[in-house]
Amino acid sequence: MISKKLSEIKEVCEEICWKNRLSGTKGNKDTRSFIKKYLKEKGFKVFTETFSVSKSIPLSAVIKTKEKEYPAWPLVGSLWGEVSGEVKVSKELGEENLKGKVVAMPVGGMRDSEKARILRDKKASALITYMEELNVNFSGTIGDVKFFAVNTTKEVIKEIEGKEVIIRIKTQKREIKGENIYVEFGRGPIVCLVAHYDTKPFVYGAIDNALSVSLLLVLAKELVKYDELPFRIRILFTDCEELGLEGSYRHAINSKNILYVINLDSVGWKNPAVIYKDIKGFNGKIINEKFMKHVNDMKVNIAFVESKTGASDHIPFKERGIETLFLSSNPFTIRHTHLDDYFAIDWDIVGMWYETVSYFVRRIHRL
Repeated sequence: MISKKLSEIKEVCEEICWKNRLSGTKGNKDTRSFIKKYLKEKGFKVFTETFSVSKSIPLSAVIKTKEKEYPAWPLVGSLWGEVSGEVKVSKELGEENLKGKVVAMPVGGMRDSEKARILRDKKASALITYMEELNVNFSGTIGDVKFFAVNTTKEVIKEIEGKEVIIRIKTQKREIKGENIYVEFGRGPIVCLVAHYDTKPFVYGAIDNALSVSLLLVLAKELVKYDELPFRIRILFTDCEELGLEGSYRHAINSKNILYVINLDSVGWKNPAVIYKDIKGFNGKIINEKFMKHVNDMKVNIAFVESKTGASDHIPFKERGIETLFLSSNPFTIRHTHLDDYFAIDWDIVGMWYETVSYFVRRIHRL
């Protein structure tokens, strides 16, 4: 049975995972249409929730020295324009004078938005991020911090360290029309399963998060059969997660009677994890304990970990006092890079997640 389900998940995932699904783009809109068509063809009544957000969207960037020009990716939220300064590589933002410096920092540790805020306050010129583990670009964000910020590779950082550079960044302020999509069935308090269908700029995001969307689409067909469950199941696909959890904030504000939220974000990588504590603190004590008992009963290997910078669509619900469970992969090395494509998915792990989540939802009230 699982092999048949897995085959369908693969087919659905391949339909959507080769599109960049940045909110507001054609790839995002095509995926939105695909999700609604799939659900309607399976007999579901589809609900939608539209909203608008204004965001600075990255277009292109370049880092120039006297000798050479290097491509870069603007971070989401970066200012548009030109800035210059000497490149200073730093892993810690201590008391040193960074006025006028272009500061290069590795991805990880504190969030990029916090790095940008500190550097802005220290009168630095710009932030350049780079990955230490891989020699590839990383699509990051500084949110609403008004600062110049780009990403490049660690090889470029080696070449430009200590040199005067000019950074040219092109971004565009856009009014984005987002849309959440959901179905629900059953009666009583709501158990909500959620996955976002958008991506960061420049990347495909097969694991983050086309795979979770595909898994929930197939799972919806199975769970609707269990009409004896003492709760209502809502399966929610959010937009604009990568632009600040905008879709889930809109849904959380308008929702009532939600008992639990189970968030699937970046499952399908080789390090399956429950993130029990993230940037906003502990997730739901009751539902995390239920899930720990469940995985022990099933004898599956899923780590329970803490992520100090982790943030995803469960957070708006957690902030409203709702019990949340965050299912992911940790560490997830290729997150927000071009390496996160269809061929990176671990299908054995996907099968494990499908069986584990499906059975958990069906027995959650008995644990």
